[in-house]
Amino acid sequence: MPATAQQHESSTTQQITTPKENTLPCSFLRGSTPPARSLFQTILTVTVGEEKRPFLVHREILCAVSPFFAAALNPSYDFRESRSSTFNLSFARPVDFEYLVQWIYTRTLTHEEVAAPHPAYFRLIRLWILADELQVEGCKNAIIDFMAKTADESNSVPTPDDTVTIFGENGVREGCGLRNLVVDLFAWKKTDHLVEGHEDSWDETFLRFLVTRLKRMNWTDKAHAPWRNQSSRCRLYHEHNDQSSCGEGEKRK
Repeated sequence: MPATAQQHESSTTQQITTPKENTLPCSFLRGSTPPARSLFQTILTVTVGEEKRPFLVHREILCAVSPFFAAALNPSYDFRESRSSTFNLSFARPVDFEYLVQWIYTRTLTHEEVAAPHPAYFRLIRLWILADELQVEGCKNAIIDFMAKTADESNSVPTPDDTVTIFGENGVREGCGLRNLVVDLFAWKKTDHLVEGHEDSWDETFLRFLVTRLKRMNWTDKAHAPWRNQSSRCRLYHEHNDQSSCGEGEKRK
């Protein structure tokens, strides 16, 4: 069973909501578009997980994609990390952060386990959770697009364990795009026998949301699954801050 992501409750996360002034550590203003050549100047060692696995990542590119890092590394704050060449992410899994770094540098989500005949959706779900904690909205939106595309191409949906990860006690926040997409995948696809006969238990909260969605569906539009249209996908499932746009996902009409 995929383990749910640990909640990051450190004082740093609680305090870094808004910079005190418009000076980010990489001299990038939120909402601006720095030239690509400026994103590869300073190496930051990010140690991840309890084992503190090191990742060497460019400080500027982290700030450019993540308000979390932009604030945590802002010298106008009195955070130790803003004056250090090392940043510790003890709450993250190294395998998930490695996947995030792949997206940050390549803007791809290709993964051998996701490309398997039975896609390992938990890889994408865990990555979405980490990207949400680090406020990397562009990655979250790309995951939504990639999950929708994978579900259609493989004619598959997430597993019961995946619904526990998303909707369980330590799951993702209510009302987010990932929850909405998973419920819609089950509502629009022919999943009745799967839900009824699967040997594993589905999350109760997920089932409640699914029943509610089915009761409210406009059956005359059942052929038009919302995730198959770019504008609907953006409106229903994407989330945005000043450093992301729908152009960062995989456009698929």
